[in-house]
Amino acid sequence: MSNKPNLRTATPRRSAAEQRRPWWLSPITWVVGILVVAFVVTIAVTVGGDDDSGNAGTSSETAFAEILGSPLPVLDGTGNAVGAEAPRILAQTMNGDRVEVGGDGTARLYGFFTHWCSHCQAELPRVTAWLGENDLPDGVEVVAVSTSVDATRNNYPPSAWFEREGWPTTVLVDDVDSPVARGFGLSAFPFWVVVDADGTVVARTEGELEIEAFEALVDLVSPGSATS
Repeated sequence: MSNKPNLRTATPRRSAAEQRRPWWLSPITWVVGILVVAFVVTIAVTVGGDDDSGNAGTSSETAFAEILGSPLPVLDGTGNAVGAEAPRILAQTMNGDRVEVGGDGTARLYGFFTHWCSHCQAELPRVTAWLGENDLPDGVEVVAVSTSVDATRNNYPPSAWFEREGWPTTVLVDDVDSPVARGFGLSAFPFWVVVDADGTVVARTEGELEIEAFEALVDLVSPGSATS
Protein backbone atom coordinates (compact mmCIF):
# COMPACT_ATOMS: atom_id res chain seq x y z
CA MET A 1 0.00 0.00 0.00
CA SER A 2 1.24 3.31 -0.90
CA ASN A 3 1.20 6.47 1.23
CA LYS A 4 0.85 8.62 -1.84
CA PRO A 5 -2.44 10.48 -1.93
CA ASN A 6 -5.04 9.43 -4.37
CA LEU A 7 -4.93 12.34 -6.86
CA ARG A 8 -8.47 11.63 -7.96
CA THR A 9 -10.09 11.87 -4.54
CA ALA A 10 -7.82 13.60 -2.11
CA THR A 11 -8.11 17.34 -1.54
CA PRO A 12 -4.86 18.91 -2.68
CA ARG A 13 -2.91 20.67 -0.04
CA ARG A 14 -2.26 24.40 -0.53
CA SER A 15 1.29 25.55 -0.45
CA ALA A 16 2.46 27.71 2.41
CA ALA A 17 2.47 30.71 0.07
CA GLU A 18 -1.11 30.07 -0.92
CA GLN A 19 -2.15 29.71 2.71
CA ARG A 20 -0.62 33.11 3.51
CA ARG A 21 -2.22 34.93 0.48
CA PRO A 22 -4.43 37.87 1.70
CA TRP A 23 -8.14 37.69 0.87
CA TRP A 24 -7.99 40.76 -1.31
CA LEU A 25 -5.62 39.01 -3.69
CA SER A 26 -8.11 36.26 -4.29
CA PRO A 27 -9.24 36.02 -7.93
CA ILE A 28 -12.87 35.89 -6.77
CA THR A 29 -12.42 39.13 -4.83
CA TRP A 30 -11.03 40.88 -7.92
CA VAL A 31 -13.89 39.67 -10.10
CA VAL A 32 -16.47 40.89 -7.59
CA GLY A 33 -14.68 44.24 -7.29
CA ILE A 34 -14.64 44.75 -11.05
CA LEU A 35 -18.36 43.98 -11.28
CA VAL A 36 -19.14 46.49 -8.50
CA VAL A 37 -17.11 49.25 -10.18
CA ALA A 38 -18.79 48.56 -13.52
CA PHE A 39 -22.21 48.78 -11.86
CA VAL A 40 -21.38 52.10 -10.19
CA VAL A 41 -20.08 53.57 -13.45
CA THR A 42 -23.23 52.45 -15.27
CA ILE A 43 -25.45 54.12 -12.66
CA ALA A 44 -23.41 57.35 -12.85
CA VAL A 45 -23.63 57.48 -16.64
CA THR A 46 -27.36 56.79 -16.53
CA VAL A 47 -28.02 59.53 -13.99
CA GLY A 48 -25.82 61.94 -15.87
CA GLY A 49 -27.67 61.17 -19.08
CA ASP A 50 -31.00 61.82 -17.43
CA ASP A 51 -29.77 65.18 -16.16
CA ASP A 52 -28.50 66.18 -19.59
CA SER A 53 -31.72 65.21 -21.32
CA GLY A 54 -33.73 67.03 -18.69
CA ASN A 55 -31.78 70.20 -19.38
CA ALA A 56 -32.04 69.91 -23.16
CA GLY A 57 -33.44 73.05 -24.70
CA THR A 58 -32.96 75.11 -21.55
CA SER A 59 -30.31 77.74 -21.22
CA SER A 60 -29.83 81.38 -20.33
CA GLU A 61 -31.18 82.19 -23.81
CA THR A 62 -34.70 81.06 -22.84
CA ALA A 63 -36.35 80.84 -19.45
CA PHE A 64 -39.73 80.45 -17.86
CA ALA A 65 -41.89 83.48 -18.61
CA GLU A 66 -45.57 84.33 -18.56
CA ILE A 67 -47.94 87.24 -18.84
CA LEU A 68 -50.17 88.30 -15.98
CA GLY A 69 -53.51 89.56 -17.21
CA SER A 70 -55.44 89.25 -20.44
CA PRO A 71 -53.46 88.74 -23.67
CA LEU A 72 -53.72 91.31 -26.42
CA PRO A 73 -55.12 90.32 -29.82
CA VAL A 74 -52.70 89.75 -32.67
CA LEU A 75 -51.97 92.96 -34.53
CA ASP A 76 -53.60 92.20 -37.87
CA GLY A 77 -55.27 95.45 -38.85
CA THR A 78 -58.42 94.75 -36.87
CA GLY A 79 -57.13 93.91 -33.40
CA ASN A 80 -55.14 97.03 -32.63
CA ALA A 81 -55.75 96.87 -28.84
CA VAL A 82 -55.22 100.63 -28.35
CA GLY A 83 -56.96 101.52 -25.09
CA ALA A 84 -56.73 97.99 -23.70
CA GLU A 85 -54.97 97.18 -20.46
CA ALA A 86 -51.52 95.77 -21.16
CA PRO A 87 -50.58 92.53 -19.42
CA ARG A 88 -47.74 92.49 -16.95
CA ILE A 89 -44.71 90.30 -17.57
CA LEU A 90 -43.15 87.78 -15.22
CA ALA A 91 -39.81 86.75 -16.69
CA GLN A 92 -36.06 86.49 -16.26
CA THR A 93 -33.62 89.12 -17.42
CA MET A 94 -30.48 88.22 -19.33
CA ASN A 95 -28.65 88.94 -16.08
CA GLY A 96 -30.55 86.06 -14.49
CA ASP A 97 -32.86 88.14 -12.27
CA ARG A 98 -36.52 87.19 -11.90
CA VAL A 99 -38.66 90.30 -12.33
CA GLU A 100 -42.25 91.40 -12.73
CA VAL A 101 -42.60 94.29 -15.17
CA GLY A 102 -45.63 96.52 -15.61
CA GLY A 103 -48.46 97.91 -13.54
CA ASP A 104 -46.19 100.16 -11.45
CA GLY A 105 -46.93 103.64 -12.83
CA THR A 106 -44.05 103.63 -15.33
CA ALA A 107 -44.64 104.11 -19.05
CA ARG A 108 -42.80 101.60 -21.21
CA LEU A 109 -41.87 100.87 -24.76
CA TYR A 110 -41.54 97.12 -25.20
CA GLY A 111 -39.38 96.14 -28.16
CA PHE A 112 -39.64 92.51 -29.28
CA PHE A 113 -36.59 91.23 -31.15
CA THR A 114 -35.36 87.87 -32.38
CA HIS A 115 -31.71 87.21 -33.12
CA TRP A 116 -32.24 85.68 -36.60
CA CYS A 117 -34.36 88.52 -38.04
CA SER A 118 -32.42 90.75 -40.45
CA HIS A 119 -34.70 93.72 -39.69
CA CYS A 120 -34.08 93.28 -35.97
CA GLN A 121 -30.35 93.12 -36.66
CA ALA A 122 -30.62 96.44 -38.51
CA GLU A 123 -32.88 98.20 -36.02
CA LEU A 124 -31.30 97.16 -32.72
CA PRO A 125 -28.04 99.11 -33.28
CA ARG A 126 -29.97 102.25 -34.27
CA VAL A 127 -32.09 102.19 -31.12
CA THR A 128 -29.02 101.32 -29.04
CA ALA A 129 -27.19 104.36 -30.40
CA TRP A 130 -30.20 106.62 -29.79
CA LEU A 131 -30.52 105.42 -26.19
CA GLY A 132 -26.82 106.09 -25.68
CA GLU A 133 -27.12 109.64 -26.97
CA ASN A 134 -30.49 110.68 -25.52
CA ASP A 135 -32.15 110.68 -22.13
CA LEU A 136 -35.57 109.13 -21.91
CA PRO A 137 -38.26 111.33 -20.36
CA ASP A 138 -38.84 110.91 -16.65
CA GLY A 139 -41.07 107.94 -15.92
CA VAL A 140 -40.44 106.28 -19.30
CA GLU A 141 -38.49 103.05 -19.84
CA VAL A 142 -37.49 100.99 -22.85
CA VAL A 143 -37.51 97.23 -22.35
CA ALA A 144 -36.29 94.70 -24.91
CA VAL A 145 -37.75 91.20 -25.10
CA SER A 146 -35.62 88.46 -26.66
CA THR A 147 -38.05 85.98 -28.15
CA SER A 148 -38.49 83.22 -30.76
CA VAL A 149 -35.00 81.94 -30.00
CA ASP A 150 -33.75 79.23 -32.35
CA ALA A 151 -30.30 77.73 -31.85
CA THR A 152 -30.25 76.44 -35.43
CA ARG A 153 -30.57 79.91 -36.97
CA ASN A 154 -28.09 82.73 -37.50
CA ASN A 155 -26.78 85.24 -34.98
CA TYR A 156 -27.20 82.82 -32.08
CA PRO A 157 -27.02 83.21 -29.11
CA PRO A 158 -29.08 86.37 -28.57
CA SER A 159 -27.30 87.21 -25.32
CA ALA A 160 -24.04 87.64 -27.23
CA TRP A 161 -25.84 89.77 -29.82
CA PHE A 162 -27.30 92.17 -27.25
CA GLU A 163 -23.94 92.38 -25.49
CA ARG A 164 -22.08 92.97 -28.75
CA GLU A 165 -24.44 95.79 -29.70
CA GLY A 166 -24.16 97.33 -26.24
CA TRP A 167 -27.90 97.38 -25.53
CA PRO A 168 -28.18 99.64 -22.44
CA THR A 169 -31.53 98.73 -20.88
CA THR A 170 -33.27 95.67 -19.47
CA VAL A 171 -33.58 92.61 -21.71
CA LEU A 172 -36.26 90.11 -20.78
CA VAL A 173 -35.89 86.48 -21.86
CA ASP A 174 -38.99 84.87 -23.32
CA ASP A 175 -39.78 81.19 -22.86
CA VAL A 176 -39.16 78.66 -25.60
CA ASP A 177 -42.80 78.90 -26.75
CA SER A 178 -42.71 82.74 -26.70
CA PRO A 179 -45.67 83.30 -24.33
CA VAL A 180 -44.73 86.95 -23.77
CA ALA A 181 -44.57 87.77 -27.48
CA ARG A 182 -47.84 85.97 -28.08
CA GLY A 183 -49.44 87.67 -25.08
CA PHE A 184 -48.67 91.10 -26.56
CA GLY A 185 -50.10 90.10 -29.94
CA LEU A 186 -46.84 90.01 -31.89
CA SER A 187 -47.41 89.71 -35.62
CA ALA A 188 -43.99 90.45 -37.16
CA PHE A 189 -40.45 91.48 -36.20
CA PRO A 190 -39.41 93.92 -34.92
CA PHE A 191 -42.50 94.64 -32.82
CA TRP A 192 -43.14 97.56 -30.47
CA VAL A 193 -45.84 98.00 -27.86
CA VAL A 194 -46.15 101.38 -26.13
CA VAL A 195 -47.84 101.40 -22.72
CA ASP A 196 -48.57 104.54 -20.73
CA ALA A 197 -48.14 105.05 -16.98
CA ASP A 198 -51.68 103.80 -16.35
CA GLY A 199 -50.87 100.49 -18.02
CA THR A 200 -52.92 101.25 -21.13
CA VAL A 201 -51.75 100.38 -24.64
CA VAL A 202 -51.33 103.56 -26.68
CA ALA A 203 -49.68 102.08 -29.78
CA ARG A 204 -48.39 98.89 -31.40
CA THR A 205 -46.32 98.68 -34.52
CA GLU A 206 -44.62 95.95 -36.54
CA GLY A 207 -41.67 95.96 -38.92
CA GLU A 208 -38.37 97.79 -38.99
CA LEU A 209 -38.44 101.40 -37.82
CA GLU A 210 -36.21 104.28 -38.75
CA ILE A 211 -35.08 106.29 -35.78
CA GLU A 212 -37.60 109.07 -36.41
CA ALA A 213 -40.44 106.59 -36.07
CA PHE A 214 -38.95 105.29 -32.81
CA GLU A 215 -38.74 108.84 -31.50
CA ALA A 216 -42.42 109.28 -32.33
CA LEU A 217 -43.23 106.28 -30.14
CA VAL A 218 -41.27 107.82 -27.27
CA ASP A 219 -43.17 111.07 -27.73
CA LEU A 220 -46.46 109.24 -27.24
CA VAL A 221 -45.71 108.73 -23.55
CA SER A 222 -43.55 111.77 -22.92
CA PRO A 223 -44.83 114.38 -20.44
CA GLY A 224 -47.15 116.80 -22.20
CA SER A 225 -48.17 114.37 -24.92
CA ALA A 226 -51.84 113.88 -25.65
CA THR A 227 -51.77 110.36 -24.20
CA SER A 228 -49.62 111.01 -21.12
